Amino acid sequence: SSRVLWTLAVTQLKAVSEALDWLDHNPSAEKEEYEKKQKEVEGVCTPIITKMYQAAGGAEGAAPGGFPGGFPGAAGAGGFPGAGASGADTGAKPSAKGPKIEEVD
Repeated sequence: SSRVLWTLAVTQLKAVSEALDWLDHNPSAEKEEYEKKQKEVEGVCTPIITKMYQAAGGAEGAAPGGFPGGFPGAAGAGGFPGAGASGADTGAKPSAKGPKIEEVD
């Protein structure tokens, strides 16, 4: 229901707002502390984004534009072919089935 989705959105907004406040008050934190805070926010936001997308009629594990494996950078998602979850170059070749990019002058 839209009420549930609204509640999830507010929960997500609160998590992001708290993280931004933490960042403002901890400019000299160690890298590990920033990474821990990022994981906390991702732990709240990723499931909510997934639920909202599924409620909108999207297939699990695929984004609206047809990104195989979900959106780039999502934990455990493949994102764009060859990008890997972190966006790192994995050396994978583009699929012969996928779209081709041609240079246009």
